[in-house]
Amino acid sequence: MTGRTTRMRFGALSLMVAIATLTASARAEDTLPNLAWMTGAAIQGTFGGQPIAGTYPTGKPWTETVRANGSTDYREGEKHWQGKWWVTQREFCFAYPPGTAGGCFRVVRVSPNCFELYDFTGELGKADAPPSLTGAWNGRMWVTNQPTTCHERPLS
Repeated sequence: MTGRTTRMRFGALSLMVAIATLTASARAEDTLPNLAWMTGAAIQGTFGGQPIAGTYPTGKPWTETVRANGSTDYREGEKHWQGKWWVTQREFCFAYPPGTAGGCFRVVRVSPNCFELYDFTGELGKADAPPSLTGAWNGRMWVTNQPTTCHERPLS
């Protein structure tokens, strides 16, 4: 075998190993192991009195000021709603007049300053534990007076 043939085979083998490694890594990142729903106390302590921002699965951004007095100021594009927020044992709830917008969400921390929201009326939000699939959330958010960590790998 010539040196050139050996280098070509080694190069092809290296490429195959790299592809296999990337495929395995992508599959590992499709799941979020060992996550738990935040408690109401943890939700209150993390978000009460804080400015937050987030995105919907469509990529549409939003911001909200969750005031300590239970009021909230939500902005999404041209929408601007003043409303109320509260927590239950495990849900983060919002209501905006005239009463057609809002809802309750379960929250899971996926990295130090990155949280995923799951609609409590939906199948995934009612589950005993958060779904292990990435991207199943109804919204992703972070506290804006700290650097977001939503770009980091999820906690494991």
